Amino acid sequence: MYNKPLVSIIIPVYNREKLLAFTLNSIIEQSFVDWECIVVDDQSTDGTFLVMQQYQALDSRIKIYKRPLELRKGANSCRNYGFLQATGSYIKWFDSDDIMLPKHLEIAYNTLIHNDFDFVVTDTLNFNHDTHELIDKPYDFDRDKAIINDENLALGLIGWITDDFLGKREVVGQLKFNEAITTDGDEYNFFVRLLHVSNKGNIINKVLTHRRIHNTSLTVLNREGSAKYFSKIATIKFQTAQDLVVYKNSKLIRWFLSGYMNYSFQLALEKESVPFSKPAFKLICKYYSFSKSCAFVLALFIAKYFNNGYNIMKYARK
Repeated sequence: MYNKPLVSIIIPVYNREKLLAFTLNSIIEQSFVDWECIVVDDQSTDGTFLVMQQYQALDSRIKIYKRPLELRKGANSCRNYGFLQATGSYIKWFDSDDIMLPKHLEIAYNTLIHNDFDFVVTDTLNFNHDTHELIDKPYDFDRDKAIINDENLALGLIGWITDDFLGKREVVGQLKFNEAITTDGDEYNFFVRLLHVSNKGNIINKVLTHRRIHNTSLTVLNREGSAKYFSKIATIKFQTAQDLVVYKNSKLIRWFLSGYMNYSFQLALEKESVPFSKPAFKLICKYYSFSKSCAFVLALFIAKYFNNGYNIMKYARK
């Protein structure tokens, strides 16, 4: 009889021919062995799928798939598809260019089951791809005093990357990654929503992942202060506000919409297009007012054509 693995590791991958082996080797070397690794290729154009085939032949716990062409392109689509293929009782996402330290799964799994948590999150250090130097943490806060709830995560008082999370299947399965978000920060949207489902989790104050920082990582491509960065943040803010409607969290919805308006205004000043302007108008009407939604649109117009509109935008966001 086939025994289901305890942990399903789900990895979306795109054009990682030269890096994927490092990630898969780090998983094979885990002290915890009861896992399956679902690797979903986002229709790579290099030799990534060949590497995947080689590792599937090397270790039967590694199971490879290609994202079906009818599904939307992107890491989130691959994560959602990978979840449907996974059979484990616990779900672990990981990125295709990062390194899982040897006791990662053992520590995370034991902490979760011994305390009957719904999920646990570990810690990560960034490292420089070229020099292999350890740099800093993606999120730096006092983990021993941190309180896990949706508002603290939304406001950046706590945080973690996709690699850090391990959770019960029945909890994770209540929501999907938002496939409209195709930049880094997609996990932020997911975990803000997940904390509306359950905040029965624990932060493990141990670095158990090394995250690779290189020139092709989304973290580098979407640098702070660029128009691409403003568009990325505006998208995440709006999508998260929209996704929270089902949970009826008016306070956080308004907070995300305020941020969306701010970054949209920055885009208008840069003469760049504003994402989701029409659906945002409706949502701002609902959670602010019709007059403030109109003020938002007017501020964008003045910003784009006259490089002004600050006071009107300030009124819209109040």
